[in-house]
Amino acid sequence: MISTVIMSAATSAAADAVRSGPGTTAPPSFNEDPSLFLFNLFIMTAATFLGAMMVGKQASRIWGQRFHDHPLDPVTLYRTITMLAAFGLTIRCGAAAMELWGWNPDDPSTTARVLMAKRWLDPIGVGCGFLWMGLAILGEPGIEHQLRKAPLPVDMWSRWPALARATAIIGLSFIAALAAVCLR
Repeated sequence: MISTVIMSAATSAAADAVRSGPGTTAPPSFNEDPSLFLFNLFIMTAATFLGAMMVGKQASRIWGQRFHDHPLDPVTLYRTITMLAAFGLTIRCGAAAMELWGWNPDDPSTTARVLMAKRWLDPIGVGCGFLWMGLAILGEPGIEHQLRKAPLPVDMWSRWPALARATAIIGLSFIAALAAVCLR
């Protein structure tokens, strides 16, 4: 079935639209505005990688503490909620980034395949968002109860160095997007 879907991309309405479109270096919805295309390409790429990093971090913590934390402990719920939100962001923004990176009016079949893949990935990303919201609502009373216990030391300022890798990903995503837009 998947091979039929992939093969039909060459003759799909999406491929026909790309073929008969204006042939711009960015999808027509950007109205030939390179700065808007650059901004979207940059944000979607950075969000994909940052979301994937957060999914990996939370999955690693859940796995590492699997013998210590009960599945319904507030910390496990917090980690699961965070991981689902990050996974939804990764899938949704990854699909959008894939669409922007894959835009090629000279190859309508490949562009149509990318557009079709995005349409399949979007509901998965949104589904993760629904799960994230559901778990947040269900776990909220227990998590809030735990957070109200004193003393709760929160020293966010000492954690700033933990954002160094994320800042590097943002910078690299901007450089990649800028190069892609300028070199098209």
